[in-house]
Formats: sequence, structure tokens, C-alpha cells
Amino acid sequence: MLKRTATTTDSPNLINESTAIQGNIEAKESLRIDGKVEGNIQCTGRLVIGKNAFIVGNIECQHLELLGRLTGDVLAHESCALRSTAVLSGNLSTALIQIEQGAQFQGQCTMLNVQP
Repeated sequence: MLKRTATTTDSPNLINESTAIQGNIEAKESLRIDGKVEGNIQCTGRLVIGKNAFIVGNIECQHLELLGRLTGDVLAHESCALRSTAVLSGNLSTALIQIEQGAQFQGQCTMLNVQP
């Protein structure tokens, strides 16, 4: 018999590579997307867009880690990391940004003020 364990509230939701979604997503916890999404994404936690993911839509989250392709505007309230495989076509607003060598970014970047 399999033993079930309780999931913690900080464990991420996952949209895997074989999943395609048309419509908006609202996540109250962290979220990882490895599939395809056509729609806006709002996440109150950390959002990871995997290397093979393709997103068309606007994003609002606290922390964004982009490894895949995103076409749309981003509002990452706290931080945004564009990894070496990332392709972002859209405007970006964030407080902290990290862009690795090889990442592609086409758009404007606005730095948000962070209150100490």
C-alpha cells in the first residue's frame, strides 16, 4: 500500500510539458510551467517558466525565473532572472534583475523602487 504524505503550502504547482492551456491562470502559491500557455498568469509566489515552455500572455508575480520563451509583458514585483536559454519579447518591470549570457530580451525594462 502506498503511503501518502501531506504536501506543504510552499510546494509548487506544476504544468508539465504535455499540457497546453488556453486561458488565464491564477496561482496562490509558487508555480512551474513546462508546457504551453496562451493567457495571462498571476502568481503570488515564485513563477518558473521551464526551458521547453512557451507562454503568450502577460505575467504578474513576485519572483520570475525564465528559462523558456515568453511573449508578453512582465511585472515581477521583487525579482526577475533571465537564464541563458530565455527568450523574452515584451516589457519588463521589476525591482531586481539578472540576465545571464545568452538570454534574449526584446523590450523595455523599468526598475521598480524597493522600500527598505
